[in-house]
Amino acid sequence: MTEVDREELSLRDYWRVILRRKWLIVIALICTVAPAVALSLAQKPVYVARAVMLLQSKPGESVFATSSATANPDRLVQNQIAVLQGDVVYARVISDLGLKHHPPSVRGSSNGSTDVVNVSVRSNDPRTAAILANAYVQAYGNVKRSQAVDGLTLAGVELQSKVTAAQEQIDKIDKQVLTATSDEKIALAAQRNQLASQQALFKNRLDQIQVDAALSTGSAQLIAPASPPREPVEPTPTRNAALAIVVGLLLGLGAAFLIDYLDDCLRSPEDLLKLGSVVPLLAVVPVDPPPDNRPVALSRPQDAAVEAYRSLRTSVQFLGFDRAVRVIEVTSAVPGEGKTTTASNLAVVLAQTGATVVLVDADLRRPRLGQVFGVPSFVGLTNNLVGESLDLTINQVDDNLAVITSGGVPPNPSEMLSGRRMSAVIDELKTRFDYVIIDTAPVIPVSDAVAMSRLVDGVLIVAQAGRTSAPQLREVLAKLEQVSAPVLGVVFNRAKRRRHTDYAMSYGYGYAGGYAPIDERTKLKT
Repeated sequence: MTEVDREELSLRDYWRVILRRKWLIVIALICTVAPAVALSLAQKPVYVARAVMLLQSKPGESVFATSSATANPDRLVQNQIAVLQGDVVYARVISDLGLKHHPPSVRGSSNGSTDVVNVSVRSNDPRTAAILANAYVQAYGNVKRSQAVDGLTLAGVELQSKVTAAQEQIDKIDKQVLTATSDEKIALAAQRNQLASQQALFKNRLDQIQVDAALSTGSAQLIAPASPPREPVEPTPTRNAALAIVVGLLLGLGAAFLIDYLDDCLRSPEDLLKLGSVVPLLAVVPVDPPPDNRPVALSRPQDAAVEAYRSLRTSVQFLGFDRAVRVIEVTSAVPGEGKTTTASNLAVVLAQTGATVVLVDADLRRPRLGQVFGVPSFVGLTNNLVGESLDLTINQVDDNLAVITSGGVPPNPSEMLSGRRMSAVIDELKTRFDYVIIDTAPVIPVSDAVAMSRLVDGVLIVAQAGRTSAPQLREVLAKLEQVSAPVLGVVFNRAKRRRHTDYAMSYGYGYAGGYAPIDERTKLKT
């Protein structure tokens, strides 16, 4: 993303980022959805059975229990849930069902502000889950009943001891009455009546406790027994996949925008127009690989990419109206941006106009023109640069196009290309041909192109979409400006096609019909 794009982005810019990084988003989706679905399908199904019970008080509890009118009902319910989930009920379930292994635990939850408790059990088998849920309710009731009966029994024993003690005192008083005087009999009678009254009260409460113990059924009532669930609660592949899609999209979009923010590669002609330079954009060449090693202008003359090179030819010819532009150097920022392809096709389309053109391979480090045109390259430019005569080895491709290959690779290419012999070679070629197109090495790795730029009439800079960065292109322009090189403009190579019906707009040429000359609007303004 260029610096201007970082300053202001529209919705269309965001959409372009998404389209440009779509494969990153797709990979993020695959990396999140595939494991989520795979883990869901590999996981054993888990079923949850739910029973509903009602907590209630018993008549026996009201005889001795302290009044709970001021107690917190929610706290009482939570206390009973803790009992339900405790070890005593768990052990009672194992005992009641005669299990030899540890069953799944139970989970209780209150139902709002009522005394209703939801009892749920998770299991891999739906029938087992239902049986256990009901068993936990039954075991809770049994535990609470046992606790109540045990409490009532202890209370009954205590009351029975008091009844017996009172009876013993009554019997003792009855014996004392036999030998007592009249006044003593009156006092003993009063004591006996008091003891008889207490004994009657103890017997009454003892009878109530015995009745409560006989009627006690626990403090819970099952109001909705659990039934085997039909659908598992886990796994849920659909829900997990949906969540994974959301997470994958968030991760993919985040990574896409982050990488795009950090990426300063030029991807569209608009990025070139925002660099803040007066160097014009001469042509935009679409991604259209040739069917063979030859230039596409030879192998497929009607291809859309050839039209882009014809547009470049027209621009170069128009630039020649103000000053002579016959010797053209073609270079790039770094290797692999298509400078040799651009130089070859420009030479072909210039030759097709009837002008005589010679294409010189001055990239003495990685020469390729011999391979492109299928001519021998072991004898060529370097042989003349180190020799005494200018007996140039020229390979004639057709009537109007010739190629001079690089020859042997020398140890000092930069010095050879900027020396007097190279100037003499160019002067000789200018006398024989209308145009001299020179393919040179990239600017940033080596200084060959900068050193040679003083010998030519114009320099074409090739920038590849998605490869050349804005800082690299600025560095190239700065180096050429330092030596006052005659920069003609930029060729934007391997640009993606745009889905528009208009031919000129389909490649972002910016020309009406694709043939009009470059005007001031195509220049990069500061």
